[in-house]
Amino acid sequence: MNYIPKSKKWFIARIGKRIYRDALGKCCATCDDVEKNGLIIYDEMHADYLAGADYSFGAEGHYCNYRDTKEIKRRRKKSPNSPTN
Repeated sequence: MNYIPKSKKWFIARIGKRIYRDALGKCCATCDDVEKNGLIIYDEMHADYLAGADYSFGAEGHYCNYRDTKEIKRRRKKSPNSPTN
């Protein structure tokens, strides 16, 4: 997989907002809560920490896939019989 971690700029743009990530497996109660309820980015230092963690986890093959919505939006594959424009 060619995972590209989110940039510090991406996290900074979401200060004060709730973001979500994929489950990384059983870890601790805090991780379980974040995976279930998301987390709010409090300030620039928190944004910097999350960007660093996303990069570090990704380098180890653990993909956080941070996003703005809880649900993962998947692209629908086109049917071979569907018309193209």
